[in-house]
Amino acid sequence: MSTRAFITGVSGPALTAAEREFIGSERPWGFILFKRNIETPAQVILLVRELREAISNPEAPVLIDQEGGRVQRLGPPHWPVYPP
Repeated sequence: MSTRAFITGVSGPALTAAEREFIGSERPWGFILFKRNIETPAQVILLVRELREAISNPEAPVLIDQEGGRVQRLGPPHWPVYPP
């Protein structure tokens, strides 16, 4: 039996039924968030909770593609601007 580990993203700020089903059956190691997934701090907290609950792992890693400069998924007014 082989072990595979992968991270996955989702299409928006909340899980769809199809995403919840896929995540539950394929059990990714973790998740990555992009701008399309981020609206407010409270919404991000809920999305992270949904993602982790879908795989029954409250400590699953959740990464954000945040490079600074032009590539900032977290930004004003809720988060600071980071230099490039």
